[in-house]
Amino acid sequence: MNQNCRIYALPSLCYSTLPLCRTPERTNMLYFSNRAIHKEGKSSKNVSSDVDGRKNHILYKRHKRFMDKTALELKLVLKRKTLMTDNGEVPSYYPPTKETENLKRICREECEILENELCQREYAIAKRHPVIGQKLPLEECSRLPRHTDCSSLGIVIDVDKTQTCYWDDGSSYRGTLAISASGKSCLRWSWLMKEISDFPELVGQNYCRNPGGVEKEPWCFVGEKSFEKNVELCDIPKCSDNLWMYISTTIATIACLLLIYTILFISRRRRCNEMTSIQNINTPNADKNIYGSSQISGSLEIPRVSTNHFVGVSSTFIQNCDRGSILKIPHYSLQDVEFVEELGEGAFGKVYKGLLNASGSDKKYVAIKALKEDASLKTQQDFKREIELISDLKHDKIVCILGVVLNKEPFCMLFEYMSNGDLHEFLISNSPNENKTLNQLDFLKISVQISEGMEYLSAHHYVHRDLAARNCLVGENLMVKISDFGLSRDIYSSDYYRVQSKSLLPVRWMPSESILYGKFTTESDVWSFGVVLWEIYSYGVQPYYGHSNQEVINLVRSRQLLHCPEDCPSAVYSLMIECWHEQSVRRPSFTEITQRLKTWYLGQQQMTRNLPS
Repeated sequence: MNQNCRIYALPSLCYSTLPLCRTPERTNMLYFSNRAIHKEGKSSKNVSSDVDGRKNHILYKRHKRFMDKTALELKLVLKRKTLMTDNGEVPSYYPPTKETENLKRICREECEILENELCQREYAIAKRHPVIGQKLPLEECSRLPRHTDCSSLGIVIDVDKTQTCYWDDGSSYRGTLAISASGKSCLRWSWLMKEISDFPELVGQNYCRNPGGVEKEPWCFVGEKSFEKNVELCDIPKCSDNLWMYISTTIATIACLLLIYTILFISRRRRCNEMTSIQNINTPNADKNIYGSSQISGSLEIPRVSTNHFVGVSSTFIQNCDRGSILKIPHYSLQDVEFVEELGEGAFGKVYKGLLNASGSDKKYVAIKALKEDASLKTQQDFKREIELISDLKHDKIVCILGVVLNKEPFCMLFEYMSNGDLHEFLISNSPNENKTLNQLDFLKISVQISEGMEYLSAHHYVHRDLAARNCLVGENLMVKISDFGLSRDIYSSDYYRVQSKSLLPVRWMPSESILYGKFTTESDVWSFGVVLWEIYSYGVQPYYGHSNQEVINLVRSRQLLHCPEDCPSAVYSLMIECWHEQSVRRPSFTEITQRLKTWYLGQQQMTRNLPS
């Protein structure tokens, strides 16, 4: 389900299948009264006399209070009614049904919004579903009564009546103007926009909006209610225009005050100068700089790292960057960076090993991700988006960004350099085939670090999408960090597969929901982590080696999982199997994975210490 639909559709199903009673106390009383009458009728057949001639009723004593009532009292209980909504009295029947007014049903307006706007596709599928649509039927919105005493799902129409102008491209505008620039009334969005579930700000309204930022300002559909999508812009002022008017007015006022103050100051100074001694006549002018120092030519050092490096640069890319995110990262010039060697090529361009010579600190090696000079506008936007995204990621198990170069092309992102390359190559170079080997403690140390990094990413709602050994980097002392450089993509071309002419996908690391539906979540990252574990214990062997990518897709769909690597502990392989659970919700979280791996690591560490030297 679409996420905007899910949060309301699930409560809707619950309230439809198990509706609330408007008169719960009254309904309970009716229930027990009916049971009492029924059991009293049965009790006449189960009465026996004891020695004293007393009668014992073999009944349920829990409801004895109903048994003691006379028939007249029971009739009065059944006739009693409870005042409820503004519509008057709501009679209480037992058992309560949807056809009576005793059951509180979901609100009709919200039901119509769900069925016709937020969950169009989901409702169509659910009504044909053999369980949801047949055994647990959904509400028919047209049959729901119109009143306020209903079970609300909490759907809120996203409107702010105080907004009279828009910022940027108007994507955040939530005002109530519903007329186009030509004076035509705007049509309801759900009539002509089928993908409305992706834009909850359009639900239940016809106000001017700019969903997805497709236009340069807010707009709407106009004309007859038909399949013709006639689009017109709305006549809404831009907030920045108003803001500049206020700013210019303020600046003009301040300038006038300064001018008046300057005039007064100069006139006062001139009066003072009339009394100046004749000795000052031969004093040289300061602007000749005979003293060797002035404010203009003084040795004022401008730091090499400056957040204002990019101010004034006439680059479309820089102008489009989110300055708030950019300012968080240190900025360097190309003169601060020395390109040492090419490491590979990624989606944005070449990746280099470089030397950063920042003022006030020692030189250090960095990995440089450069944007190719002939990059398309979309590639530039993706590059910008990655800077904004990773600027907040700070963790010792993540390859963090150290700075950017944006004052001159090629634009670059600078990352910490990991001396031992990617984990895949590291595993191969330390495999038995190279007459080397890693012990169980090494395997667990690598696994724990990757899990800790993924735990941090998942906690910050970041989905990696391409977690694999090739995208983890190794430093000194077996330090492992998660990255996504896409280094030497040509070398790993066999790891990617183009599914239905879409972008290249690493199908050997993906669960079926990602392969079939393009659904990437933290749970799909958990699946990928299970494959990374398999890579670690297999010394970098390609998952499903010997099979083509299409065969891998068939194997994953038929639940033919990777076999247990040689010398892999059964507990670790069991964890891999849990990560590859067919139902994503049944896969363990990264927090749980980290805790288990740490426990095994500490146990293995203790066992290693206890071994005789």
